[in-house]
Amino acid sequence: MSALFFAVLSEAKPWLERLQAKPLSYTGKFRIFQKNSHYIIISGTGKLSMALAVSEFAHLISKSERNQMKVWNLGIAGATNPELSLGDFFWIHKITDWGSKRDHYPDRILKSEFIKETTLTTFDRPITKEKNLDRFQSLTKEELNGIHLVDMEGSGFFEAASLYFPLENITLGKIVSDHLEGKFCQSEDVEVMMSKVSENLFEEWTSPLPWIQSDEVETTDWPNVETFIQNIRLTETMKHDLKKSVRFFRLRNPNKPLPLPEENAKANLKSKTDLKNYLDEWRAALHV
Repeated sequence: MSALFFAVLSEAKPWLERLQAKPLSYTGKFRIFQKNSHYIIISGTGKLSMALAVSEFAHLISKSERNQMKVWNLGIAGATNPELSLGDFFWIHKITDWGSKRDHYPDRILKSEFIKETTLTTFDRPITKEKNLDRFQSLTKEELNGIHLVDMEGSGFFEAASLYFPLENITLGKIVSDHLEGKFCQSEDVEVMMSKVSENLFEEWTSPLPWIQSDEVETTDWPNVETFIQNIRLTETMKHDLKKSVRFFRLRNPNKPLPLPEENAKANLKSKTDLKNYLDEWRAALHV
């Protein structure tokens, strides 16, 4: 199980294509995409938007699922060091919120194709070394001393995620997108940089956390259910609710076979009401 948070679509697009995720139908404010037990969430820019997206997503899943979920935030960041190359990827082991001056310390990634680490400072506005540029906050050389990468979401992500997920499940990674020249990155350039990173990181993100035991719902129960319902036109919301019921059953009945409706009952599903009643009865059986 894994969740990946991005600020903007250009960062998320290569991952959405690789995962082949579909939009999750729900009544919230943020764009959430899903494929099996993997989720991609787009928050919009800024630490408040990111924090709200984390909170909204966390309330869609159970605590037991959150405890087993790998939670990442990936995105672009400006670099103060002009010697760093555009597209360089770094894991973040310290986040500083510029406004509150609070520090946060994500766990280090022990095994990865990418080995570089650095610190991140989160601001409320885009940052530049240049002076008097609209829409940018200008910082002097002295103010930038000791700062390595800058973004607008990192601290918001970590503070919110730490309220709902185990700290050891939370990870941040950033791609160098600029050197604080006071120019916004082009979407196409962001997609290219993120696509290159996703080639090596995708399997790392989708793999289970090393300390989590095999999840029987994901490896056995849900694949069996998906096979059973492949000719039934369930909405994504219906599938989401059904999966929650399957997990409820498995947590309380670890050794019992998963109950499935009679195969011939599917032939009687002629209307939306039939489908709703069919699903309600199945979920009721899972909650006994």
